[in-house]
Amino acid sequence: MTDIELLAQRARRKAALAEAGLLARPKTEELRPLIDHTLLRASSREEDIRRLCREACQEGVASICIPSAWVPLAAQELSGEKIKVGTVAGFPLGALPLEIKIAEMNWAIANGAEEIDVVIHVGKLLDGRKDETLAEMEALRKASQGICLKLIVEAPCLNDEQKVTVARLASQARADFIKTCTGFSGAATLYDIALLKSAAGDEVKIKASGGIRTEAQALAMAAVGADRIGTSHMLAILGRS
Repeated sequence: MTDIELLAQRARRKAALAEAGLLARPKTEELRPLIDHTLLRASSREEDIRRLCREACQEGVASICIPSAWVPLAAQELSGEKIKVGTVAGFPLGALPLEIKIAEMNWAIANGAEEIDVVIHVGKLLDGRKDETLAEMEALRKASQGICLKLIVEAPCLNDEQKVTVARLASQARADFIKTCTGFSGAATLYDIALLKSAAGDEVKIKASGGIRTEAQALAMAAVGADRIGTSHMLAILGRS
């Protein structure tokens, strides 16, 4: 059995146990500090962002995640609060010149972003161009200026070997998080979280994102190894709606 096959076997077993409720999982109230309260709709308006910030403060979540144009407003709304202002770059496709992603990041950081979720150029990884993928990750790490960097790897597009490879590259690049996906190409799965967590090692955390709508989903994902949960259904997950 190869190294990747062994990791995959362990991930499948862990995912099955989590699905069956046989792994230790947090209480619902303990999900709060794991949640990135997310609003990435094109139709988002100023009052939507203000409401998102109020909800984040009321519930004590880890961060909000919004389009970069709204970062200055969110930074103002959350001034003095513990909630982090998060945004995205290269979203949702990732197939942008690196210089454009870095420019997006620089602008967001200058305007108050404290965490950035960046979509990597997945096509290069699918073509087997690992050196270029690593170089992009390292450049994004440098451009993050020391704030929390989450690399979105679009796991639904990858096979097991590619998932293990991208996790190890993200660890080598010293990313803070690997984020499962944007939600545009599929949803987060327990298996992907377990596999990415195992492959990345202890140095990189895992953010589950994409299709997370219920308390049961969020609890299972935390049980299998998700360190953050990105969702636009925070209120429902916490039983507030």
